[in-house]
Amino acid sequence: MPSNKPFPRFVPTLTEVVRTGVARPVPPLDRERLVEQVLQAVKPRLEQQLRQSLGVLIDEQLRQASPQWRREIETTVESVVARALAERGLDKL
Repeated sequence: MPSNKPFPRFVPTLTEVVRTGVARPVPPLDRERLVEQVLQAVKPRLEQQLRQSLGVLIDEQLRQASPQWRREIETTVESVVARALAERGLDKL
């Protein structure tokens, strides 16, 4: 079935001789170096995600703990004020 597409003006040419069965030597794999490179590549994104996740968790914990802290502060202030008034003999007010 003939194609109506025109031939490309520039045809890529092979510039390197490829011999079958001959492989280029591959340097030995340095696992520690590879691990370090991967960690360096993902570190910025990992830190960003960690900060976002921790921020959400901290906000949630503060929101949940806030009412209890308010009650504890009120109880402590009432106790301290009552003790101070009692020490001055003003606790009958």
